[in-house]
Amino acid sequence: MTCPHAGVTRSVSKQSESTGCLSRRILSQALEQTADIVLITDCHGVIEYVNSAFEQCTGFSRKEVLGRKPALLRSGQHDEAYYQSMWETIRQGEAFRGVIVNQCKDHSLYYEEKTISPLFNSNGEITHYVSTGKDVSDSMRTQKRLRHLAYYDTLTGLPNRVELRNQLSQAISHAERHDESLAVLFLDLDRFKNINDSLGHDEGDCLLREVARRLRQALRNDDTVARNGGDEFIILLRGPINENDVLRVVDKLFSCMSTPFILAGLEYNVSASMGISLYPQDYKSKKDLLKGADIAMYQAKAKGGSGYCFFSRDMESRVMERMELEHSLRQGLLRDELVNYYQPQYNLTTGQLEGAEALVRWQHPQLGLVGPGRFIPVAEDTGDIVSLGENVLKRACRQLVEWRSAGLYLPRVSVNLSPRQLSHPEITKQVVEALHETGLEADALVLELTESALMQHPEQAARSLVELKSMGVRLSVDDFGTGHSSLSYLRRFPLDCVKVDRSFVQDIPENEEAAALVGAIVHLAHSLKMVVVAEGVETTAQLEFLRQAGCEGAQGYLLGKPMSASCFIKHTC
Repeated sequence: MTCPHAGVTRSVSKQSESTGCLSRRILSQALEQTADIVLITDCHGVIEYVNSAFEQCTGFSRKEVLGRKPALLRSGQHDEAYYQSMWETIRQGEAFRGVIVNQCKDHSLYYEEKTISPLFNSNGEITHYVSTGKDVSDSMRTQKRLRHLAYYDTLTGLPNRVELRNQLSQAISHAERHDESLAVLFLDLDRFKNINDSLGHDEGDCLLREVARRLRQALRNDDTVARNGGDEFIILLRGPINENDVLRVVDKLFSCMSTPFILAGLEYNVSASMGISLYPQDYKSKKDLLKGADIAMYQAKAKGGSGYCFFSRDMESRVMERMELEHSLRQGLLRDELVNYYQPQYNLTTGQLEGAEALVRWQHPQLGLVGPGRFIPVAEDTGDIVSLGENVLKRACRQLVEWRSAGLYLPRVSVNLSPRQLSHPEITKQVVEALHETGLEADALVLELTESALMQHPEQAARSLVELKSMGVRLSVDDFGTGHSSLSYLRRFPLDCVKVDRSFVQDIPENEEAAALVGAIVHLAHSLKMVVVAEGVETTAQLEFLRQAGCEGAQGYLLGKPMSASCFIKHTC
């Protein structure tokens, strides 16, 4: 007998079977058409299924990966411990989530934001692992670029000060746990601003990139060199390390800097000053270690540069005084506290007053009148000498015009130019503006330059002096005989005058060698059509010797000390 419900049962069974087939077909289509990367393995990690997104992303075909393990995608960017941790997680029945750097068939890398979930049977046993993921390479590369911009210097590619401080914090923690030491070196290029001023910022950038490259090559892989900003570099030497180890590194760093740098097609010797602080001997905190190395670097600079100093507690107060002086000087420039004093210059043939040398003084509100020896070196180091010198120049030109208007006719005024001023690209413009603003004629201005200023960048100096000379400005080399040049070398510069340094004048006429040297300078200068002025004249015997030797001019305490403009006019009237 036929069951009255048999047809219905067969109908329901067929419908269930049809529904199941439909579900599997839809599921299969979904897996194939989804943009997500899908990979399914058995419980042993053998690949049983990958979808089309997997094939498109990795470059592997389904046939190439079935029966193999996902390890074929390993990029080498993660260590073995990373994969062990991942497998421990999923074997315990938990889902793993993370971003994995995988490798395509062509060995290119991609970032996959992945979830790996275990599948269980009715007995609670893991039968399969299902991995789903998204290719997030573009966003990860963007993040990487943003991080690089945030933590690395765009000019040199070195870690910046933020990343250096991160690495220093980690290094200190490691050194503390393992009872080790480390060193921080603060390196600053000597007279870098001269390069920027004379050759331009593009050449300055080239120099910084080459310095960065050389420093990296001179250090171990474990050490770090970072750009702190400007021409400052910070080097982290990881331990264990002692003073002798540091000195060996310092020698390597100086050695790598000793080869001339090619800038604008010419060779330039560039030196550096280094300050060193040690952990834990000097300080234990990141901030103090950096401060200590910075202070030691300042001390190395104060000794003339091209050297190094280890930090010591007693130098901290000296450097703080120096930094306070820098700040006070900058404020003094803003408040117009610097004034010109003038020392008279006399013609030794006629005995007439023929000029005045402008000498800057600082009228400090607390310290009183401060001499140039205390603040000019500071202004040179900081670069404030350029604006300071421009102010001295304009005041001197204006003062000569005012004296003439008051009835004191003075043929000329002399103004000193520092090395930085001479190498400044706008020095000619500054002189033109000073003459134009005051109405002083060009041949009434004498610019005095030291030998060292001429020798630092002779090509640039020669170009600037030719421009100034073509305007009618007179040019004089100051402190002659104390540097490393010679009159034969100085022929390349269009000079009008040679000033004999006071160190030679003070020993004449008693010292025969000094007398012979002064006589030789006068003779050679005359042979090159230059006049000679002696400075530092303090006795009548010196004055008479110079007159007999043929020296045209003189200045010194015997003839008049440096004095204010108001005192100068009283002294000469």
